[in-house]
Amino acid sequence: MARPAGSTFRLVLASSLAVFLVGACSGEADQPVAIASQASSHAAAATAEEGPDDGRVALAADAKAENATTLCSAEEAQIFSCTVRGGKIASVCLANGADGEFAQYRFGRPSAEPELVFPTEASEKIEWASVPYSGGGEAQLSFAVGDVRYVVYSKVVRTNFTAGETNDPAISDGIVVLRSGKVESAFACDGTALKPVDVNVADAHLAKADDLFTYDTE
Repeated sequence: MARPAGSTFRLVLASSLAVFLVGACSGEADQPVAIASQASSHAAAATAEEGPDDGRVALAADAKAENATTLCSAEEAQIFSCTVRGGKIASVCLANGADGEFAQYRFGRPSAEPELVFPTEASEKIEWASVPYSGGGEAQLSFAVGDVRYVVYSKVVRTNFTAGETNDPAISDGIVVLRSGKVESAFACDGTALKPVDVNVADAHLAKADDLFTYDTE
């Protein structure tokens, strides 16, 4: 079967992820953001007219273009970004706010205001975690709203352990939503304009957890 567009780019980034991790040693939901939105009203997206309460950035015009492939603006570093079923985009951007740089998760269609933005308050933070696997590894970005937790992941898993043969890595990226520690929904990136978790940017700007937020990212 032919590799999807951007497959070579993903493999290069996957190799970088594996090196970083070693050195440091599903069903799909149509509208999974509704889960977190119902859990807490303060996680709802801020409109362009109102703006976030603490003066943090609104979604930039170039990220709202009909053909946009990320919800990050051109001036923001992408920590993660991908499209999912239905043409929606999930992005984690390194934005500039009143208190300096911070990571912000955004979800929605590029031509409309985002359905979910987190954080919207200075006290809210996104964390990251990573673990090495044999011939690969996994990196995750996560935040919790009440008993609902979002986990964004990029994973490389070796599938061939025959001596002398190639690794044949299985590469996957997506978002898992957990309620009270149990998976409530999961959806995979479709490979369009994928930006896997950037472990270097995450390590430089986010607090790191001791272990993955979930191992249920199959």
